[in-house]
Amino acid sequence: MRKSRVLCGFPHASVWKLIAGGLGASASISIAHAETPILFSYETLNYGTADTFLTGIRGNNIVGNYVIPGTTATGGLYYSLATKTWSALPVATANGVNFPDAIGSSPYGPSFGSPSGILRAVGSYQTEASAPYDLSYLFDAAAAPGQQITNLIYPSGEAGQTLFTIAHSNFGNQVVGDYDTDLATGNAFIYNINTGTFTNNNIPGAISTTAYGIYGDKIAGGYATISKETGLSFEHGYIYDQRTGTYETYDHPGAVATHFEGITGAGRTDEYNLVANWITADGVTHPAVLHVAADGSTTWYEIDIPGAVVSSNSAYGDNVVGVYLADGAINGYVATIPGMYNPIRNRDTLVSSADNEAALSGRKGDDIVNSGTVQVSGNGGVGIRGETYGVLTNTGTVLATGIAGAAVEMHGDYGTLLNYGTLQASVVADALRTGADSVGSVIVNTGIINGRIAATAGPEKRFENSGWIGVTGTGVPITHLISGTFVQTAAGTFAVRMSDEGNDALGVTGTVRLAGTLEASFQTTNLLKSYEVVGATQSVTGSFDTLATQGLPDLFAASLGYTPNTVTLNVAAAMAEVPGNTPNQRAVGAALDGLINNTGNNTLAALPEALSPLYALDASQLPAALGALSGEGYASEQSVLVGDSFYSRQAVLARLRQGAYAGQGGAVAALSDGGPALAYGEATKQPAAVAALGYATTDPAALSAKASSPTLWGQAFGGWTDLDGGSTTSDVSESIGGIVTGADMRIDNWLVGAALGYSQSNADVDALGNSFKVDSLLLALYAGTSAGPWNLRLGASYAFNQIDADRTIAYPGSLQQASAQYDGGTAQVFGEVGYGFAIQTVALEPFAGLAWVNADSGSFAETGATAGLAGSSDSSGVGYSSLGIRAATSVALSGGMVFQPRASLAWQYAFGDITPSAQLAFLSAPSASFSVVGTPLAENTALVEIGADLLVSKQARVGLSYVGQFADDVDNNAVQANLSWSF
Repeated sequence: MRKSRVLCGFPHASVWKLIAGGLGASASISIAHAETPILFSYETLNYGTADTFLTGIRGNNIVGNYVIPGTTATGGLYYSLATKTWSALPVATANGVNFPDAIGSSPYGPSFGSPSGILRAVGSYQTEASAPYDLSYLFDAAAAPGQQITNLIYPSGEAGQTLFTIAHSNFGNQVVGDYDTDLATGNAFIYNINTGTFTNNNIPGAISTTAYGIYGDKIAGGYATISKETGLSFEHGYIYDQRTGTYETYDHPGAVATHFEGITGAGRTDEYNLVANWITADGVTHPAVLHVAADGSTTWYEIDIPGAVVSSNSAYGDNVVGVYLADGAINGYVATIPGMYNPIRNRDTLVSSADNEAALSGRKGDDIVNSGTVQVSGNGGVGIRGETYGVLTNTGTVLATGIAGAAVEMHGDYGTLLNYGTLQASVVADALRTGADSVGSVIVNTGIINGRIAATAGPEKRFENSGWIGVTGTGVPITHLISGTFVQTAAGTFAVRMSDEGNDALGVTGTVRLAGTLEASFQTTNLLKSYEVVGATQSVTGSFDTLATQGLPDLFAASLGYTPNTVTLNVAAAMAEVPGNTPNQRAVGAALDGLINNTGNNTLAALPEALSPLYALDASQLPAALGALSGEGYASEQSVLVGDSFYSRQAVLARLRQGAYAGQGGAVAALSDGGPALAYGEATKQPAAVAALGYATTDPAALSAKASSPTLWGQAFGGWTDLDGGSTTSDVSESIGGIVTGADMRIDNWLVGAALGYSQSNADVDALGNSFKVDSLLLALYAGTSAGPWNLRLGASYAFNQIDADRTIAYPGSLQQASAQYDGGTAQVFGEVGYGFAIQTVALEPFAGLAWVNADSGSFAETGATAGLAGSSDSSGVGYSSLGIRAATSVALSGGMVFQPRASLAWQYAFGDITPSAQLAFLSAPSASFSVVGTPLAENTALVEIGADLLVSKQARVGLSYVGQFADDVDNNAVQANLSWSF
């Protein structure tokens, strides 16, 4: 970045030599105003501790640059007077220069708006390739990302090869600045933003011209001429009138050179303030502001910071920005000059009922500032009316209620509205309107616009919303209409209402760029799936950062959809997304959501009447309702059926252990409860243990004859089981009772038999109001053999199940009773191997077992409830492995009877489909299908059995035992009674 360059004899503020140091934050400045000096305050405004230059101001926007610590390079800065914050301009870069691929940069001449809205700023930058020459740029925040920076390089031509190009100021669709060529220095230019073309604007007869400021149709700067008398070059300030193509020269009294750094409106028609630097004959530079009145009279406001070298660079309103050098440091400052800005002001309450009149109105160039209240009720009445180049600033309230009235109405070329307060209109009026004669209107809203916006008349509008736009209350839908460019920043909110009549929207003839919040208020329960809320004829870029909804039922969710030209607000049933629901509840919700969301444009049109009360619930009522509808109990019943296989398996294995026998030289039968077998030789030495087998003799022949006789046996059982559903499924409690009878006989070394049984179980899922009754008919085959101390037991069974289900479907708006009856079957195969031995009178048997259980259930359709379910056939396969030890002994009693206590302890491991599932669908909406899971079986279980048999005679035996299964989430208790008779 160049550090020293003289433009028409004046050093620009941003090229001063940088020296460390500084002054205090505030002081007083003396102004020589015509006759009487005036004191006013100023504030030092530095970027941290860095040397800081302030180069431009417009409204609350200040731009400048700072010296990057440890270097001589400068980086572009933006400062907001409203938020008191600094940021990079035009774009942050890692090296702090804040311009892509540059080694130094500085912005000048900002417009209204914000860097994320519609702010335009110009500036210069230097790259390694361009050094030592500056290039220039136009930054347009409203352009699409990646298109916000336009390089400005004056075309080379007959005047020579362009070296420098420096843009200084922009207004409306124009940029002004100056450029140098290798043949001529000091050339002024005008750049047309719309056409992208440059025009030379040198003062005729001048040896050099600069253009530093533009406001409305006036351009200001300096030009140099050579004195005919002395041959010396002198600088003059000028104002160029684009309407007439003429210019006016201004020289500060007593100055040998005068240069204007910028121009701005002074608040009234044809009145301007021009920031100037002028030089006395001793070579000292003096800053000042020149006020030009409508009659052409001038007033100079001199700026002097005691002990400092001062430059004034830009002004807007009452404020002036610049830099001062004191004690070796460069500082930015913001000063206020009372009296130099004189807009039309209202601080009070204005009330008007006149038709077709404006309460506050200006002519071309008139600024209007309202900090009070303006109320208009006449037909066609306008609160504030603006004209060409006028800036309307509202910090108060403007209300229009008359037919065809408007809170603010804008006319003419490049007028500006800065709304920090509230603009409000009734439904028959407009909060903001533009006239057909409006061109290039600039609108910046950081306050509230409550009412319709009708700003399509006139081209080239630039609208920034960093506040709130919408319509409060109820009423007909409103579509805000804008032509040109609309930008909503991260600070902005666009509010829309959804009603039975339609929805509010924004329609832009042009482009839209979005950020911030879309606030949607639902004033109807007749929800549509899609509402178009933003439309643009050219393009929509960006997206809302936040979607906020009011009045949307708990069980619906809103989302936004984007196309190149539209934004839609989409509403979907979202029961499945409500936090806190279990997976089963979400599954039911997702099925109903899908039914609604995949049919038609009205969200509730596809919902059966039986289920419509569901979507009127709030989030706190939803879990219980979805649970009642879920049919989870059908899945849990699969766990019950698989678990019930334990009883028949236990009965058959117990009989095999009881009847086990090996021939000569082998092991004799296990204890009557299925306890360990004893080797024959050991048995003959331990009569008590042999007696426990139920035999009256230890003679092998007698034992063999006895074992080959057929035996009838029976076992009655009853059990109680509690399955813990944990946090995602409901608890299940079950009771079961049944009987198994069988007959077997020995064939060679095998005991072979068959059994028949019946059981009835009753399971309840109390939390869901579900109950299940299962009647089962059991068929079983089994066989067992021994080889020495080893015992092998095998079996298979099949239970024919008839299942009766009852469900209560209860939630607010619904109370129904559903019933279903369906068939099923439980098949299993199982085996066990044990090793028997005795220690004195105690028989022991370590054992290992394996079983596979498959429970099938048929399809069904519930009756009795319009919210009933249909279920598909299902199957669950579960395997069990077990490892444990048994112990038993015998005690002889009087009368020849023998008492045989016994116990066993085992670890059981379950695998396979231990978490059951059910595929269900609503009868009234078959497409709304879903899958739920049931209460799972325990993976690891401790099996405990304690019991005793009584050998009543050689042929008869009775027994009673307790069997328990214990796990973290399973508690099963069973009582078994058995009887056997041998012939």
